[in-house]
Amino acid sequence: MEPPDAPDGNLYDDGAVEEELHDGDNGVRGSVELKPLVSSAPRDGPVDPDGEDGLRPVVTPRSHRTAAAVARKNVAFAKPTETSPVEHVASMLSNEGVIDAMNRLQLAVRGAFARRELAVDSASSNNGIPLPSPTASNDDAESVVDSTKRKKMLLLLMATLFVALMGAVLEKSSAVSIEGEIEEGKTEEAFHVHSHMGHTDQELKIHQINVTGYQVHTLVNPSDYILPGTEDAPPLSAAKGRPYTPILNHFQNRCPTCDYAKQWGYFDFQDPDPKWDGKMRPQPDFTAYPNRDVPNSEFPEDAWQRSDEYMQAFLAEAKLLVNRSIEGVYAEYGVGFSQDGSITMTEEQMENRLKFFPWEVKEDVKQSAGGSWTTKQSMERTARRFIHHIMTGDTFKLVLGGHSAAAGHGAGFNQSYIIEAGHVLEPVFAHLGVESRAYNFAQGGMGTFQQALAGADLRSKEADWVMWDSRMTERPNTIINFFLRQAIVSGNRAPVLMSEGGSELASFHDIAGASVAAQGKGWLPFTVSEEQVKEVPWAAQYMQCGRGATVNCKGHEYTAGCWVEREDFKPEVAQNAIVGGGASWHPGNRIHKHRGRMIALIVLKTLDYALDKWVELAAKGGGYPIAEEHWHVTDYYKNIQEKVKEVPGCYGDIWKIGSGRRRNLEDDDFWPSRLCNIPLQGRTLWGPRHNPMETSLLSIMKPNIMGDIDPKIKTNAYLEAPCYQPPDRPGPWVVPPMPEPYAPLIGWNRRLTVEEEEHRQRQLRSGADGGTPPGKATEIAPVSEGGREVPLFRRGVNSTTRGLTEGDVAKESAKEKIIDNDTITPGLGINVHWGRPGVCDGSSHSWCDKKCASSCLLAGSQDNRGMVCFDGLSGWLVLDVKNVKYGFIGARMEAWRGANDVPITSGWTEVNNGGRGNYDKRGRERELHVEEQRRMEMEAMERMNDEIEEGIQFFGEDGDRTNTTRRLGGGQSCGVGGDYTFQYAINGEIMGTWNQAEFCKHYTRLSYNLDVIKFMDDVDKTGDFELAMRITNGGRGKVMCITHLYWA
Repeated sequence: MEPPDAPDGNLYDDGAVEEELHDGDNGVRGSVELKPLVSSAPRDGPVDPDGEDGLRPVVTPRSHRTAAAVARKNVAFAKPTETSPVEHVASMLSNEGVIDAMNRLQLAVRGAFARRELAVDSASSNNGIPLPSPTASNDDAESVVDSTKRKKMLLLLMATLFVALMGAVLEKSSAVSIEGEIEEGKTEEAFHVHSHMGHTDQELKIHQINVTGYQVHTLVNPSDYILPGTEDAPPLSAAKGRPYTPILNHFQNRCPTCDYAKQWGYFDFQDPDPKWDGKMRPQPDFTAYPNRDVPNSEFPEDAWQRSDEYMQAFLAEAKLLVNRSIEGVYAEYGVGFSQDGSITMTEEQMENRLKFFPWEVKEDVKQSAGGSWTTKQSMERTARRFIHHIMTGDTFKLVLGGHSAAAGHGAGFNQSYIIEAGHVLEPVFAHLGVESRAYNFAQGGMGTFQQALAGADLRSKEADWVMWDSRMTERPNTIINFFLRQAIVSGNRAPVLMSEGGSELASFHDIAGASVAAQGKGWLPFTVSEEQVKEVPWAAQYMQCGRGATVNCKGHEYTAGCWVEREDFKPEVAQNAIVGGGASWHPGNRIHKHRGRMIALIVLKTLDYALDKWVELAAKGGGYPIAEEHWHVTDYYKNIQEKVKEVPGCYGDIWKIGSGRRRNLEDDDFWPSRLCNIPLQGRTLWGPRHNPMETSLLSIMKPNIMGDIDPKIKTNAYLEAPCYQPPDRPGPWVVPPMPEPYAPLIGWNRRLTVEEEEHRQRQLRSGADGGTPPGKATEIAPVSEGGREVPLFRRGVNSTTRGLTEGDVAKESAKEKIIDNDTITPGLGINVHWGRPGVCDGSSHSWCDKKCASSCLLAGSQDNRGMVCFDGLSGWLVLDVKNVKYGFIGARMEAWRGANDVPITSGWTEVNNGGRGNYDKRGRERELHVEEQRRMEMEAMERMNDEIEEGIQFFGEDGDRTNTTRRLGGGQSCGVGGDYTFQYAINGEIMGTWNQAEFCKHYTRLSYNLDVIKFMDDVDKTGDFELAMRITNGGRGKVMCITHLYWA
């Protein structure tokens, strides 16, 4: 017999709530006041004036409540299965058990009301014949007594049921502490005695499943691209990347015995079909369709997306997961409920809870909001995206562009707010089968324009959620508009857009139909004294000092350290106490954490709505999978990408891109405003950047005749291995002491341990996936430094760009000219400044700048200013520019560099050193040259760091803009060594020959520290092009450097 439908009720945790009890079409028949509970119901939300609860404040849209009720109904009335008494008790104390008890209470009360009405109706008729009208008699008194008895019985029944329910809730507050271990597919179950409220002690068994078949034993890289010449790079070098275990199912990260699981719950999901227990279900080939939009007909019969039973259980558990993670964030700041019901709050705490994260879903972007917000249109459309990503196992990428404060200077890269948001979101999406990454591409002393001109290449074409935060360095709204527009036009998706205040988002939302959101502020507890702060939640300590406080909150703002001791490695250089870069305009790591949590809550609230929407669509459409029109994204993306061209606010014909130096530019020197609406491409040596090898400027550089891109040294930074192995140990400034809540681990329900990463590294070294392990294609002979062998992961390998190697046939004669200076051939004196070594991809999974000479190995800084430089003796720099569709090529150039930026030509008197370069050096001369080149490269790195810091100070509150010697900031210099001749050629034809004064006329300023040269601007030119450039008639002192190349 099918159980009856549960009433469409709500559970809230933000105050006493009335649960409406309905009786068919007769409306509300009664109400029961319920105390705050934790459930799969949505948390705080917008006011719904049109809903059935319009007479009282409502914190969730009506569609939320309806879909949530469906989800709860699926949990409460699941098909019964045989369970042991222990399992039955555990079930009753779960969230589902409480919800089920509430539903049963509602049904019992409804039934009592129905029986009472039936009795009244029966007393009013006799086989359908009306009874005589009552008269005043003794019978009347008896009737009144009977009626009173019935009322008392009804009230007694209701009270009994209510007490039973409260007993279940209180029992839940002492949830059983059970621990177990799962190792190599073996399950060990532990039992603990528990007693509460006079109940008999009993042992409860945790729910374990066989997860062996769900484990993934292969490693993948974010990109399959291999820069030519780096095939034999060592593990964790820039060229090799940092492989990771992909997310392939809903079970591989399950951990019911982890530290937070006992109090907060865990992702307790099991395939309901015994046929597939412990095995991954079949899936279609998602890659065969654009954006993985597989037709519903292509899902195999046993695919989980087709199973109503699987989907109902999965989505119910997903709701609990999202709710648990939201509550985890709230709890970090003292206002969250744990799933076991053990946390109670005072009335004041409940009020603070409501103020912690003001959240509004607006009709109109321009409508004022007091906190974080999105719009109803955005909620609906982002729900489509999330449903799609979960159904297809797609990726979710959260991307930030900004300045030094956003980059995390003073706080540490992995404590920057966008990465902190990712720490919370990644485990949630992983349980749902989605690989989530947060990327911080902010750069100190810069804005975002230099990135946006490369379209989405440097920030990922698969970005789902893009945030701009660079008001300090980029004030014109045109730049913000350009950044957000290119995120849509140049990517493969149409991302959700966020900015500081959100006012810039209106046109993108109203005209293009883009989803938008903005992060606001909320409540934080005060710190008053050193004694009182001990009672303040760990994450909120010292964040806000109250009036009359006896403690200095600012003095506790920067707590991120540079090292945590570990047993397997000791730094060779003494580590600084804290991460550098602190400044009055750089927030500390505590502030970054809080802001990141607020952004995570925006995403989680939207995800919560998407799960409700999914259930609702299935209920209306007859089950799973839901209709393609509700979850396919290709047409949705394309529609926004087309309409965004109609959004105003970018550069127009009367406001062209660029400005001159103390003069008016000619029309030909401006960059065309058409760049606003065409997909741009780009390569650079600045960082961080997405897929750093594929987007490197070196990936389009032509090597010289010897096969070298950088001939000055034997090895290069892309082939440099780190000083030690990941992962870093968690710092006490990152993870609180137990049992303080920590949202990322509440979502993960995993141990904060190094075992997993060490297992990955063993795979890397041993080739556990059955293939050739990365970095071991060629056996590397033992290497020693200072009498001790260098670990394998620290050994560099020779580039196939074999600079200064001996015995090459092409160098048998030191006097033989190996290059003709008169042809457009890559020169022998091109100098590459590689920048920071390591994997610097802007994500928390990076392993960047872990060099032995570092005095702050945990800073994680990924700010990078690599470049390619040449002087009058270097010869030609040649670049391959592929797939030009709109006839445009340009570059960011630095014309103010000096001779120390091209050390490779030191001692030369002729171009390409007479056609031989440095390939004729032998023996001791060669060794000394290598040492000198490395020393000068290290000096260049120090200068780069100084320039970044100087740029940050230039924009800071304490910066003195009038006393800066920074030419790249002032941009007044077109060269510091006197006159020179700059030439450029396209496809072998010289297109421009300019002296210094003429170069200056074409040298265009687009924004602060963004000076460019335009090489092509002709819509009729398409295809592949070879761009070459050089300096002539200048000797060593005339230097030009290129950092970015742009084309469309």
